[in-house]
Amino acid sequence: NVANFVWALAKMGVKPEASLLAAMQRRAVATAGEFIPMNVAFFLSSLAEMDVTPDADLLAAMQERARVSAPDFKAWQLEMLWDALEKLNVTPDAGLVAALPARATASVFRTSAPHDEAVL
Repeated sequence: NVANFVWALAKMGVKPEASLLAAMQRRAVATAGEFIPMNVAFFLSSLAEMDVTPDADLLAAMQERARVSAPDFKAWQLEMLWDALEKLNVTPDAGLVAALPARATASVFRTSAPHDEAVL
């Protein structure tokens, strides 16, 4: 899928031409409903690694997919997603933040409330 392709390009240090990047973003928006949590995290992380600013439609689609699949994210995938959003200078929307499990939110933000120590 397009997430794996973008990840492979980023790992090879290849930044595609603007037209290919635009096509990949359109494809990701069109197929966002098929993305598993790892795809969402890898896709955005790879764009950040390539120093590519995603368009608004892509960010909306990826955040929506992350919201819907939030219970399925592993902690490392959430951390990768949060790191990518930070590198891309994107503030996660309130719906995405609200959808994240409390334990994952605590591990991603590395916060500690008195009750978190027993959970983490």
